[in-house]
Amino acid sequence: MTDIDYSAVSDFVRHAAEKRRALHVLLGEFHAKANHHLAIQIHMGDVASYITSVPLRWIADRVGFAADLPVFRESAEGSKRIAVDPDTIEAIQQRQPDWKRQQGMTEYLATRQHHKFPPLLLVAYQHWVYEIDNDKWGPDGKAMDDSLSIIGLEPNGAYWDLDDSDTRFYALDGQHRLMAILGLRDLVTTGSLHALDENRKPQNKPPLSRDELVKRGGGDRHAIHEGLRRLMDERIGIEIMPAVVSGESFAHALRRLRQLFVDVNRRPRRTGR
Repeated sequence: MTDIDYSAVSDFVRHAAEKRRALHVLLGEFHAKANHHLAIQIHMGDVASYITSVPLRWIADRVGFAADLPVFRESAEGSKRIAVDPDTIEAIQQRQPDWKRQQGMTEYLATRQHHKFPPLLLVAYQHWVYEIDNDKWGPDGKAMDDSLSIIGLEPNGAYWDLDDSDTRFYALDGQHRLMAILGLRDLVTTGSLHALDENRKPQNKPPLSRDELVKRGGGDRHAIHEGLRRLMDERIGIEIMPAVVSGESFAHALRRLRQLFVDVNRRPRRTGR
């Protein structure tokens, strides 16, 4: 990262009103950049994470379930690089999303005016993490970079530019919230959402449909359809941590993620998970 002479910037913009105007312009330009998010760093345990907000459609397009994490899949299948971890496998099996909850949670989003979901906890993966010979792994077997593209924006390390390009995200916590958002996307794009059982198989129950919501609302059909589409532009909080941190070995990173997954899912909550 190139050093910035913050004193020169401060001298150039001397008055509070000028600083606010300059910040207004700079943040406007930042917001217009595709794939970039203004994030705030938080720190608990040994690894920093970053909080920001994204549209619901971003969640639907970019976030996968914990069971799809490559490390967890390989743990279940076994590999030369990753030993089978019974504790992680058991936790994943216990915390698979219960798909019979999807229709009800999606209906909550679609019909409750004052709906609210807590933030999701996501892990950021980049392709090089599973490429043993990638030059981002040093000769000592430790990562040369984080698996998250992040650049500091000020000297105290509080505000960051998070670039989500070439990055895939997985929900360690919030899988049922992810499931509900995927249901909302299906309802918006196809016009209906079928009821599923806990294993994601169709149930013999009436689907939730846009036409049914129009009947319940008793309003203008076009307005209700447009309202559903706008829901996908609502923003939800996310906390992101890298799968691998610079200076961390592959094995250490996997142990950390396994333990974190078990910890955040050890005591299932009934609300919003």
